[in-house]
Amino acid sequence: RRRRPTTIAMLFLSVYGDPKEHPQRETYWGNVNPIGPRACYDEAKRLGETLMYAYQKQCNVDVRVVRIFNTFGPRMHPNDGRVVSNFIIQALQNQ
Repeated sequence: RRRRPTTIAMLFLSVYGDPKEHPQRETYWGNVNPIGPRACYDEAKRLGETLMYAYQKQCNVDVRVVRIFNTFGPRMHPNDGRVVSNFIIQALQNQ
């Protein structure tokens, strides 16, 4: 029996470019400048998502796209006000 695993693409919210609405709804298509200084980065993320959905359609596979946002890392300021960083700081302080 042939298995059909789910394919997951994890992309950053940069697919939206410089968004004009916050927070972005699933129906928001973005505000990407195709010739700006970040154009290669933003467009590459959009291309990655497009290729995943083309793969889904052509090969009839299950595809999920996860858009990562508010990640936490060693250089993030602990008081930047983001939900994820606030949650982690509070957990580390047993609050």
